Amino acid sequence: MQKEKVVGIHAVRMLLKVRPFDVYEIYLSDISLRKFSDILNLAKIKNIPINKISSDKIFEISKVKSHQGVLAFAKRKKEVTEKDLYSFLEKKSKNHIILVLDEVSDPRNLGACLRICDVFNVAAIVIKDHGSVNINETVKKVAAGGAETTPIIKIKNISRTLEMLKKSNYWVYGATGQGGEEVNKIKFNFPSVLVMGGESKGLRKKTLENCDFKVSINMLGSVESLNLSVAAGIIINAINNQIK
Repeated sequence: MQKEKVVGIHAVRMLLKVRPFDVYEIYLSDISLRKFSDILNLAKIKNIPINKISSDKIFEISKVKSHQGVLAFAKRKKEVTEKDLYSFLEKKSKNHIILVLDEVSDPRNLGACLRICDVFNVAAIVIKDHGSVNINETVKKVAAGGAETTPIIKIKNISRTLEMLKKSNYWVYGATGQGGEEVNKIKFNFPSVLVMGGESKGLRKKTLENCDFKVSINMLGSVESLNLSVAAGIIINAINNQIK
């Protein structure tokens, strides 16, 4: 069974809470530090081995500089695949949100989006299985536990998936920098799909054509654009405020 590596205090703590029986072992830079107390207690309850390791070694293994002195090895999380999408959605209530990321390339953005999705109880993140960033240690570290609580569904074709979702009574909203209706003036329908484009080019033309509505954020200052995850958080918050 292939192992996955998880670093960061919040990410490892959530891993221990959500699926402790998948954790093989934990490494800490200093077992005596108070900041590791929750991790130590959770690991001891489940009899998970705890070992001491240098911070440099954690970086060497994980390639994450901001690892916070903690590393866990665990069984790779089971993925929700494209063929499971129908059955996955059937279990959800009507009033929910799905976030679709069209060719996101920055692991920090994907991680931040996962953290946002956890905050607002977004049902899932959908990404392409090629042309998108891998779900690596940086993604999980930045997600601060969101990678454990929010399902990530990998699909082959964004446009085809959006067409399928619309046939399943989803309303699809595409985020665009211009030409869209201001997000705080829209009455959203549910279940909702928010589609965000990649960091450099935004939504592709074909993807945008498969959206029911275009939405945008009213920019009042001098900055011309927002970071992908920041924009996603603003729009998801606006949508979530209309869930009854």
